Amino acid sequence: FVCMFVIEGKEYRNMFGVFKDRIDAGEKLADLIEKHFDVDRDKTDVVAIPAGGVPVAWAMAKKMGLKLKILLVSNILFPWTTEAGFGALSMFGDLELNRSAIRYYKISEDVVEEQVRRTREKIERRLKIIPEKYLLKDRNENAFLVDDGLASGYTMLVAIKSSRRFYDRVYVAVPTASSYAINLISKSCDGIFCVNLRDIYPYAVADAYLEWHDVSDEEMLELLK
Repeated sequence: FVCMFVIEGKEYRNMFGVFKDRIDAGEKLADLIEKHFDVDRDKTDVVAIPAGGVPVAWAMAKKMGLKLKILLVSNILFPWTTEAGFGALSMFGDLELNRSAIRYYKISEDVVEEQVRRTREKIERRLKIIPEKYLLKDRNENAFLVDDGLASGYTMLVAIKSSRRFYDRVYVAVPTASSYAINLISKSCDGIFCVNLRDIYPYAVADAYLEWHDVSDEEMLELLK
C-alpha cells in the first residue's frame, strides 16, 4: 500500500480566495492531477459527492475526458446548524460518527439517532431525482472521489468506504482541505490530490472561494443534463 500526497505549492497553503468558483476549482484540480498522474481514461471515473462536489467534479471530468458518477454521502448535522456535522452516512448505509464531538457537545443517543434518520431521508430524496445512469453500479479500476473541500473529513471517509464496492483504487481529489481532514482519511485511500491545504483554525471550505453559495438540487441536476 502506497499513499500518495500531491499538494500544490506553498503559496496556496493559507491564501484566501484561491478559486474563482467551483468550476474554476475543478479545472485547477484536473491540471494538478494530469501533471502528476498518468490517467487511463477507459478505466477511471470521476465520482462526485453531492451537492457541492458536483460542479467541481463536472468541470474536472469534462477537462480530463472522464465519466462522471455520483455517490450520495451526506453530513450528519448538529441539530442547531445547517453546516457543521458530527459524522456522515452513505446511500449504501455506511456510517461514521465523530464520537469525540458527540461527547464534547453532550449529544444524547436519541438526538444522534434522529439526526441519522434525517440524513437518511435526505439521501433517499436525492436518490429519486438523480438520473440512474450517474449512480454507482458498475465496477471499474480507478476512482477520483471529488468534493468541493474537506473540513472534518468524515464525509469523505464514508465515501471511500462505499466506493470500495466498485473500484480497485480510490483516490481523493479536492480543491481545498484542512490538515485534520487529510490526516483522518490518509490511511483509507490510495492517494490524495489537493490544490490548497490549510493549516489554519478555524477552517472553512468557503474561505478558499471568491464566489460561494450552497449548491441546490436544481443546480446540480442542471449540470447533470
